[in-house]
Amino acid sequence: MIDAQAVADYLKTHPDFFQKHSDLLLELSLPHASGKAVSLLERQMLLMRERLADREDHLEDLLDTARHNDMQLSRVRRLVLALLEADDLNDLVVTLSEQLRNSFGTSHSRLVLVDYGSADTVNTSQLVTQADNGLTALIQALLQRSRTFCGEVTAEQLEHLFEFGMVSDGSVAVIPLSQDDIKGYLLLGSENPDYFRAEMGTEFAAYVADVVARLLHHLR
Repeated sequence: MIDAQAVADYLKTHPDFFQKHSDLLLELSLPHASGKAVSLLERQMLLMRERLADREDHLEDLLDTARHNDMQLSRVRRLVLALLEADDLNDLVVTLSEQLRNSFGTSHSRLVLVDYGSADTVNTSQLVTQADNGLTALIQALLQRSRTFCGEVTAEQLEHLFEFGMVSDGSVAVIPLSQDDIKGYLLLGSENPDYFRAEMGTEFAAYVADVVARLLHHLR
């Protein structure tokens, strides 16, 4: 007696079997979800349409991602060009904040520098040149062993990071600055807990942080 697996194996190795024995298709049927019977050929066509629809959806997702990345790249380009026009640290920070807010919708941003030592600047909601131990400890606690942090924080943590009178939980992205003698962090914040999510990529933000670090080195 031939078992079902042997029949299946035979059909796999002879995909043209039903072309040579097309009369058998009239005698074969598969149960349909509606309870009606459909021919094997009709069932194959249905499966092919479903697979084609899945592939079209996947292609559309890829195209959406490509469009999003193109838009992000264009925004980052405008931001970098604007930063290159900055004459000093204060100008750099103001330009950075405006570009992040207007082009990326980032509600709050702050540049935290560790021992930058500039006498011409003071700590503000957008710039910290002499980070206190509490602020540094909070940032390091968020980062822990990660290169960057992206996720939800409490209202108290949000207030400590940005000093903006936060009254509700939110989310932040923390990206370290790394350029020779420049040590610090770029902070991005939102009062929406879902705005910066752990699964989000931070490639563009990390690129901006690298540009800022190099400009800070030249402006020092």
